[in-house]
Amino acid sequence: MLTLDLPAEPYWLDLPRGVRVEIRPVTTAVMAAAQAAAARRLAAIRIADPDLDPDMSRGLSFAFLVKALARHAVTAWQGVGDSAGKPLPLSPEAVERLMDLDDIAAAFWDRATAPVAAVAAEGNG
Repeated sequence: MLTLDLPAEPYWLDLPRGVRVEIRPVTTAVMAAAQAAAARRLAAIRIADPDLDPDMSRGLSFAFLVKALARHAVTAWQGVGDSAGKPLPLSPEAVERLMDLDDIAAAFWDRATAPVAAVAAEGNG
């Protein structure tokens, strides 16, 4: 039996380097919006560079997807500051800059999508 044990309210994720982000649940709508945004960005690059290396294309595709998911899901954060150490206000641009850090992006992806992956795995059992 499939147990729908997905979060219904925003919740906090602990990320590397003392960063915490509050995210809204990763629903079908949130993921579809992220996928559409990532696809548009990659398409624009492919138009500008039709000979884009396939490995770079895959890397950009994932990077754009993580950034788009973060832009759509992150509602608050802690532990993110500017160069002077002052807390940085949350903004879509700042969220994208945070996701440029590989360890942060990888942890965010794994932890944000974990509830959906767990339900999918249970359904395949």
